[in-house]
Amino acid sequence: MATAHRINRSFPERALLRCHPPPQTKMVEDLAEFCEQMGLKLDFSSAGVLHKSLIATVGTDEYSSARKEVLTAMCSRPMQMALYFCAGAQPDKSCFRHYALNVPLYTHFTSPIRRYADVIVHRLLAASLGCGHDLILPLEDIQKQASHCNDKKTASKRVQELSTELFFSVFVKECGPLESEAMVMGVMDKSFDVLVLKYGVQKRIYCNVSTLEVHSDNYTKME
Repeated sequence: MATAHRINRSFPERALLRCHPPPQTKMVEDLAEFCEQMGLKLDFSSAGVLHKSLIATVGTDEYSSARKEVLTAMCSRPMQMALYFCAGAQPDKSCFRHYALNVPLYTHFTSPIRRYADVIVHRLLAASLGCGHDLILPLEDIQKQASHCNDKKTASKRVQELSTELFFSVFVKECGPLESEAMVMGVMDKSFDVLVLKYGVQKRIYCNVSTLEVHSDNYTKME
């Protein structure tokens, strides 16, 4: 955070920062309404307040850990991805904030060996301290670099998710069938969503699938 403040003071038009937009309003409202119907009091006003309300809500019984996993997974759905941006390309200073960290300015700095954004930040910081050459890049080029980093980050995250899903599918196919506790996250007309607690996997179960086996004596209702 100190680095973000330093380069933003020294290069207010060219500082490469990282913002995290607040959760999507409609999805948050829907989730808050759902939680209220379930008797759960969650406060979405800030990331810190949300975390505290989650801790207070999950309880201390044998299912508290499972409740926390499910609620955390549900609360992550409205969240938006953090983004790199050039300070001079964003006229609205309120958009500089990082929601998850609850700070006004933030940037990546610690991993120049694996993130190009960090390299730019290092060069800006060195120039601001007078121990390096000025980064001779116009605002537009820095914003293009920021957008490119965002695209690569999104693609990388998606590939990681698909790779994990593929590996788990192969694992179940080779080693299954597997039995594990799961908690229902939502119920639709002909399906329901579950979180498999041991593996952290979210899946939708369709009730009209003819091969679905249901053992009515193998579930527990959790208030």
